[in-house]
Amino acid sequence: MVISKGENLFLTFAKFIYSLTQTLPEKPEGAVTNWSILPEDPLEGDVLTIKGKTEPDAMIDVSVSFSRSVDVKDGRYEYSFEGIRIPKGRNRFVVTSRQVKDLNFIVRMFVDLKRSFDAKEGIAEFAEDNVPHGTYDIVVNGEAKEGEKEVWLDFTAMQSISSDSDGNFNHNYETNALPAGDFTVRLGDSEKKVTLGPVS
Repeated sequence: MVISKGENLFLTFAKFIYSLTQTLPEKPEGAVTNWSILPEDPLEGDVLTIKGKTEPDAMIDVSVSFSRSVDVKDGRYEYSFEGIRIPKGRNRFVVTSRQVKDLNFIVRMFVDLKRSFDAKEGIAEFAEDNVPHGTYDIVVNGEAKEGEKEVWLDFTAMQSISSDSDGNFNHNYETNALPAGDFTVRLGDSEKKVTLGPVS
């Protein structure tokens, strides 16, 4: 179990206001029977189209996850995203760092919103549900364990989408804030591997 070293009061207040103004749809979870991702060989910045078939008027959780190694400099590590878009509705964002002493999760807005976590057995984690929608710049950093030259960061972003009255769903996922490399896209109990190629 990781330990939070601080809770940003502004972020807590923003989430509270968001929960009062947003009504999440009450729909059953659907079982996905068939789905695909286009384009088949995407490049950085492409919009992925995730479409398929499930039960009519159902809710489906879509998650995108990936892992990256980060070099350690002067005992510290840092990884940043620019322009991460969080959609409306139910969502979850998880960052796990390994071979570290701690993890700082910083959202850069008009002020930096920061939460910090101590590691247990070299692992620290940030997890947040129902983040207010918007576009954010995010920085993950902290102190690595003694002697480590690199650390591993695992990222997972989940959101819910709805099917129509015929059970069809069609969801666009922007990749402009993501690095090239391998990703896992998961719908329900099934998953597909996607490689995001670099732009030459």
